[in-house]
Amino acid sequence: MSFEGLLGIFILLYIIELGFYSYAANISRRSSRSIRNLSTLPRVSVVIAAKDEEVNLPACLKSVVELDYPADLLEVIVVNDDSSDSTPAVIDGYSRITNTVRRVDAVETKTLKGKANALSQGIANASGEFIFLTDADCIVPKGWIKETLKYFDPDVGIVGGVTLISQTDKAVYGMQALDWDFLLTVCAGAATLHKPIACLGNNLVVRKKAYEDVGGYSRIRFSVTEDFALYKAIAESGKWRFAFPMDRNTLVETKPVGTLKDVFSQRKRWGTGGKDTGIFGFLTLGAGFMLHWAIIISPFVSLEAFGLGLIAKIILDSVFVLPTLSHYGKIAHLKFILYFEIYYITYVAILPFLVYVGKGVTWKGRNY
Repeated sequence: MSFEGLLGIFILLYIIELGFYSYAANISRRSSRSIRNLSTLPRVSVVIAAKDEEVNLPACLKSVVELDYPADLLEVIVVNDDSSDSTPAVIDGYSRITNTVRRVDAVETKTLKGKANALSQGIANASGEFIFLTDADCIVPKGWIKETLKYFDPDVGIVGGVTLISQTDKAVYGMQALDWDFLLTVCAGAATLHKPIACLGNNLVVRKKAYEDVGGYSRIRFSVTEDFALYKAIAESGKWRFAFPMDRNTLVETKPVGTLKDVFSQRKRWGTGGKDTGIFGFLTLGAGFMLHWAIIISPFVSLEAFGLGLIAKIILDSVFVLPTLSHYGKIAHLKFILYFEIYYITYVAILPFLVYVGKGVTWKGRNY
């Protein structure tokens, strides 16, 4: 078989994969039209783990304290995770403004480390029936709590949500924005198919009873992606259902990381945690992995094949992500498609080697 023929097969497999997830994601986008109404509002807790977040935390806390939810049913627990800057002072400043916010200082334990340890201690101090998790570099919408609670039928234990990049004034930011657009479309589609392959802990809500049923972070096998570990444990518990709606009313926005080095470090951490996705996750990555390597090799074989592969990839990815961009009003992200493809083709091709052959993960000054 010629190289062009092999490339054509990889393109066909990629079309099938994207079509599969496009169909599933469309179901997730439409799910917001059929959700239950709340008869009574429960007590909820927002838990934020913050390590050296003096720059980002004020805007995050401002959005949290302005949530459209009764103050007497809301508590905000910010876990100071061994910060070396003025993060504790920022938290205390908000605590003086409103008694809704309180600070918990994480202590080291033998069983947990990093963010999982901080979240575990924050949740242990939470009194809410539902635990809303977000990050210090995020902004949550006013209706975040009420709109997300609508997805908690009695047997739903955890609900993931979409988070998108808010800043796209540089190519490295716009490239990340499209990456998140793409990734979250796949995640939501997979959840629709009852396959928990990924989630983001900056827009994740867990029923505390479900959290306790799986033993919390202290009983879940440690992962550098603690959010996905919890999501997967509850989804596979056999007792609780999970959901991942693509709902505009629950969209959280986050800042991009600053450099390409930071991007690849973040993706390596995600990929390391993603080893727990099982065969379904590997199959999801497989078609893209083969196509990306074919495109990388093609200039040394045939420039025509390279042009065909790259153009096909740009068109297919654009068509795939366009409904999500339209749904969230982010069509402008498409102007970064070429930057995204250069980065995306490279990182998907090398990610398995970084994860399985490379050294451990370093994140926020900690080695795992």
